[in-house]
Amino acid sequence: MNCCGASVEKEPVQSKESAICGACGVKAQKVGRITVEHIVKDEYRNQIADTQYYFCHTPDCDVVYFSNETGQYFTRSDVRVRVGLKETEDPIPICYCFDFTEAMIRDELIRKGRTVIPNLIAAEIKAGNCACEVKNPSGRCCLGEVNKVAKRLMKEREALAAKDAGACGAGLRKLGNSCDP
Repeated sequence: MNCCGASVEKEPVQSKESAICGACGVKAQKVGRITVEHIVKDEYRNQIADTQYYFCHTPDCDVVYFSNETGQYFTRSDVRVRVGLKETEDPIPICYCFDFTEAMIRDELIRKGRTVIPNLIAAEIKAGNCACEVKNPSGRCCLGEVNKVAKRLMKEREALAAKDAGACGAGLRKLGNSCDP
């Protein structure tokens, strides 16, 4: 079972070469055909073969899905959604079921000093309200990636706060462009 409650099908063993993205040379992860069918644009659906597809997770590679068996490669321009790990400009999606973005976590950290977004997503998953298999381009639960993003953004925020505090000196804190007691 995955986080969404869908059963994970056992797939035949593929050769290691079949999982290597021909564009970037990095090993990719298997993705279900159902995911590919839901994420590629309508005009490409009839091209989806009955084969094992892979999701290329390399950030700077334009390929999203591929099958070396058939020679098919679907790129960022062939899919209906922005692939968060391949994006560098907002909005960067991190949760496709509940429409959370990286900017939402960043904004919450700035406003509150913490984020509850991972907890909200976890509650929705527990309630059975997610559909990662058909909404997330990776076909996998987003919660792990959401938690990684939240931790990274929290560390960035803490590093910036420490830098600002050091620039102001002991006993002062950075407010806007000035140091105040």
